[in-house]
Parts: sequence; structure tokens; C-alpha cells
Amino acid sequence: MTDQRTAMDANRPEPLRLVVVVASIRDDRIGRVVGDWVMEQLPGDVRAQMVDLADLHLPPDSELQPGGGQSTPVSDLMAAADGFVIVTPEYNHSYPASLKRFVDWHYAEWQFKAATVVPYGVQGGLLAGEYLRPVFAELSVVTTRRMVALRAPWAYLTEGRYVAPSGEDDAVQDAVRELTWWAGALRDARRRRPFGSVGDTEKTADTTAVSWVAAQPETVAPEAVADLAANALVVGLGTSTREAHETFQIVDHTTRALIDHGFRILAVLDNQRVGDLYDRYVRGEDIDIDSSLRQAWGPWQTSEMRDALTWLRHRNASQPDDPVRVIAVGGAGMLPSDYDRVLDLIAAIAPAEVPPVRELLDVIRTAHESGEHVQRARGTHPGTPFVELARTARAIAGRLDGGAERDEAVRLLDGIVEHHANAIGLGHDVEREERAAAERILERHRRTGDRIVLWEGSAHVAAHRGVMLGSHLREALGEQYVAVHVTFGHGLVGAIEIPSPAPGSLEDLMLAAGGERTMILDAEVPADVAARLGAPWRTRLISGMYDPDHDAEHYYDLPSLRDSFDAVVFVRTVTPTRPLPPGPTA
Repeated sequence: MTDQRTAMDANRPEPLRLVVVVASIRDDRIGRVVGDWVMEQLPGDVRAQMVDLADLHLPPDSELQPGGGQSTPVSDLMAAADGFVIVTPEYNHSYPASLKRFVDWHYAEWQFKAATVVPYGVQGGLLAGEYLRPVFAELSVVTTRRMVALRAPWAYLTEGRYVAPSGEDDAVQDAVRELTWWAGALRDARRRRPFGSVGDTEKTADTTAVSWVAAQPETVAPEAVADLAANALVVGLGTSTREAHETFQIVDHTTRALIDHGFRILAVLDNQRVGDLYDRYVRGEDIDIDSSLRQAWGPWQTSEMRDALTWLRHRNASQPDDPVRVIAVGGAGMLPSDYDRVLDLIAAIAPAEVPPVRELLDVIRTAHESGEHVQRARGTHPGTPFVELARTARAIAGRLDGGAERDEAVRLLDGIVEHHANAIGLGHDVEREERAAAERILERHRRTGDRIVLWEGSAHVAAHRGVMLGSHLREALGEQYVAVHVTFGHGLVGAIEIPSPAPGSLEDLMLAAGGERTMILDAEVPADVAARLGAPWRTRLISGMYDPDHDAEHYYDLPSLRDSFDAVVFVRTVTPTRPLPPGPTA
């Protein structure tokens, strides 16, 4: 159940995305100044970015093909845009070659969108705008009737800025109002009823798939997933992000439905030592769950996780003879409390050595919340590999006088060194870790006979052949392993605004269908839809390394949607999970 704020956020219109294109590439030009002025005139409720052709390096024209060509540095930006403002000079009664070249290098990125032209020249540059209209018409771009023709704008510069003469501010506002109306209307039309063809059979197939998805019940349906898993032994509930409230809620509520249908173990990716604390807590022991969660893997350190475990505790208290257990399927490596223990041990025998060791450990323990590879991607990594800092701390402890405290500190520091030596990007062996996690799940089922719900990322639970956990479970259990993909359209993940998905992606299909959906992929479907669902798809995954400026780099290629997942659950908009307040660790 969502609160009022979440509901309001979900209903808030998504901002339009506009791209302002500066066409002139001459050394001595006013185009960029005019482009900056246009950016200032755009309303605050749109998201606008500028493409300055003087700064853009396109591939050689010898590689240009009908319908565009290879991706350019701004292909993704153009594809995500809803409308365009073209700032162009008039050269010899037309527009510059640089603009025509830019237009030709993009094709699908323009289609069924809106554009307005801001031409300039001695007499206002109107012919540049008029000769662009038939070009854009060929690309299925709607150009606004209103153009803002700037007559000799170089005569209106003040300290390098364009100061528009009387009337031009109003004119550009009128043009932008028309542009945003068309951009919004066309965006809605593209999503509700994509044109689909343009001679492209894949687009036609996607239109058919959109229509089929749109015909499915517009709801998130945990019971539908539970019914799908009636004969399953393991259900993998995968999410495209672990840091969104709505996707977590879907997983939590689906888990409750599965528990009602006889599942009795919740498996999570986490340290086994923390998993033991979870299990003891849900079975009613006196465990400080907040302190335990502060030891957990970063994405689980949330109020949502605490609430889910608390629900399990209350459920078990009401049914003590039929408890739901919790297991962790990660390794049994080091925890944040081990760093505190090292400092306590050193303080007991050599207090003067505590500050240098604490300084080292305070840096590297941050990897338990945000992995070292994530810190590098975000530019927050201090530079020295954490394993080297851990070895330095271990060397300090190794020089201390012998004794039980010193020996325990060294043992713990050896474990900390090993932990960071096996970090992602260093000694981490993905295939080994995934196979080991799968075996822990299978061993628990073989030993107890209990049916298991797995919480993981979607790439891990996907059942297609490969090295990931879900592949091993499908190989071992066949159709008795059910994989579910929970994903979303756009919204906030942490402090990052996630843009609308790339055209042709799974999320784009779901958005085009409109509303929330639970899509059961083994249902009887028309042959053409089945063929499309069995084809390769791209789906967006939001990890700690996600960069919205490079959204296209964060899509995962599925060899077949139906081979990868048995169901897809979709919500349009997400909001962030709620982090736990600071406090002591267990």
C-alpha cells in the first residue's frame, strides 16, 4: 500500500525532453549565443539539453546508410527527446551543410516528434527554416507553424549575450508553447499507439506486442505469479533495481502470496552471517534488526527490508508450528562489525596504533555499502586499491607484541585482506559465486524439501543458458524453477532521476502499453506475439554504477524474453527506498 506522496509522484506528468541543436560550426559565429538565449526561454518544466554541432564529431559520410547509419555520440540523446529546437543561420537561401549532415545521420531518432526552427540572418533567415520543412516532413517530424526569425542578431549583443529586441521574447514563447503541445501530444501517441511500420518488420511486430500487452489486465497481480508457480520448487523474484520502493513492494507482496501457497524459505543475496541474524529475528529471537541490517549488503539497508522481515516475524509468531525461514546465499565473509572488533583488540594492547589503523579501515569499510567498483565509477574512490590499504593495516597489527588479542586482530585482518582481494574488478569470480549460490539453494531444498523464494537482481534470476544463478537453477529444476522480472519505466532511484527507456527496449514496450501490468509469458498468445516474445530483447538494469547521461550503456541483452523469464511485472514510475537511520551495528 503506497502513501499519498508516492501516489502523487506516480501521477505527476513526466517532463518533456527537448534538444536544442546549434547548426553553425564556423569559427566566428553567433549560433551558440543564440542557442544559449533559446535555452533560457524554455519553460522550467521541460528537460532541455543542447547539441552544438561545432563540438560533435560524426562518423565519415562514407559509412552513412539509408535510414541513418551507425550510432553517433548523441543518438541516445536524440532518441530520448520528445522535440527539437533548431537554431540555424541562413546560408545562400538555405541552411548550412553541417545541419543537413547531422539530420541525415539520424533517422528513427527524429520520427513522429515535433520541431521548431529559430533561423537567423540579415533578413531573419526565413528561407533556412522553410527549406527545412520538407526535409523534416520526410522524416515524419511535425514542424510548428511559428518560427522565430532573428534579424541580424549580432546587432543586439551586450557583453557577449543576445538581448532580444522588443517582441522577440513573446514570439519565442509562442513558438515554444506550440512546440511543447505537439511534443506532448506526439509522445502520448507514440506510447499509446506506436505507428509501428515505416517498412520495418520488427517495428510492426512490436506494435502487435504492444496491443497484446495493452489487452492484459492493468494491474500488479501477486496472485497471478503465485498461480504460475503452483508446481514450482524455487521462484526467483528479480528486480531491475534494488533501490526502488515500488519494485521492492511488488517483490514483498508477491512473496506473501507465495507463502500462502506453501513456500517456506526466503533466500536473499547477502552474507551468510547476516542471514543467520535475519532467520533468528523472524523466528522470534531477541535480535536488534536495525543493527543487523546495518551489517547487511548495502541495498538491504532499508526500512522496506526491515518491514518485510518484521512482517515475517509477526506471521511466524501467529503460526509457530509452520515457520518461514530466511537464508542468505552469499559467502560468509567479513562484516562491518569485524572492523570494529579489530580496533577494540588493538586498543587493548597498543592504543597508539589505533588512529592509523582506524584511518585505513574507515576508508575501506565503505565498500560494504557501496562496492569499490561503484566508487570508481562515481569518482569517489580514494585511488589506492582497498586491498593495499587492508594489507597496510595488517602489517601494523603484525608488528605488535604477540598474545591472544594480537593473534585475533591479525586473523580478522587476514580475512579483510582476502575480502577486498576478491572484490569485483579484482579477484571476483562471477561464475564461481553464482554457481555456489545456486548450490546453496538447491542443497537447502534437497535437505528440507521446502519450496524457496529467491530475492535477487533480474540478471541473476534470468533462466536463459549462461553462468548466472538462474541458469543453474533452470538446468537443475527445469520448469520447476520460475523466473520473474520486476521492472519500471522511469522515476527516482536513490537521488538519480531515471529517464524514459530507450526505444525498442522491454520497458519501452511496457510504457507504450500504458499502466501497470503483470505479463505471464507462458500464456496462450497469438503466433506473431509469441514469436516476438521469443526473440531477443533489451531490458534496463539500474546498478550502483548507473549513469543517466549514458543510459544506453545500462541495458542487458536477453537472448529471448520467454527463455529468460516466465513473467514480467511492470510499474510506470518508481520512488527511492528509505535508508535506515544511522546507528550501531550488531
